[in-house]
Amino acid sequence: MKSIIAPILLLLLTACGIRTEIVRVNVPDIRANPEQGSIVVVAPVRDNRPEEFLSRIPAPERPGNVGGEIRQGNGFKLALESGSAADKTREIMIQALRNMGYRTADRCDTTCLQLDASMNEFAVRMPFNFWRAAGWAQQMVADVAVEVTLRKGDQSRTFTAKGHGTNVFQVVSKENWEIALERAVRDFTNTFKQGMSAQESALASGDSEQAVD
Repeated sequence: MKSIIAPILLLLLTACGIRTEIVRVNVPDIRANPEQGSIVVVAPVRDNRPEEFLSRIPAPERPGNVGGEIRQGNGFKLALESGSAADKTREIMIQALRNMGYRTADRCDTTCLQLDASMNEFAVRMPFNFWRAAGWAQQMVADVAVEVTLRKGDQSRTFTAKGHGTNVFQVVSKENWEIALERAVRDFTNTFKQGMSAQESALASGDSEQAVD
């Protein structure tokens, strides 16, 4: 069986060096900024992803990288169609806030809700699984994780929003990478909204300085 699996793995990675695949990550449920509603100032997102995979990517390409799979010098590295992963994360959160009825801004002259975020993960992988490979049902796995801090006056609350998405595939393609990413982004959007609702309520009641995962 192992003699069969090895050629399968080589076929999945094409054995043609490292290829760059340009992928699109759509922002769910785009809507205009509400004219009314509580104002949230959304700061630029910090890229705090670990270097384990990114160290294999040339430094100038790292901000826009969203994963891939590299084994023994062969495989794929995925790059966003435009912008960086941190900028894309900020766009996703801004749209989620607007869909919750918040008005987003770059700055505020009064006491507004401030949102700072650190992106800890934004990538899709193609982890090898012996039995899935044997059944030609390999899986792409995407994850998004962002630590969010809300501040209002001298109070603050922190939570982590996560998103997970998978896609069973038989052909390595741009579309299959994007399906897994889209599912992770939608899952992340839902957990981000839930976290925002809970933590803003806590701020309103006077609770502060508590981290929630």
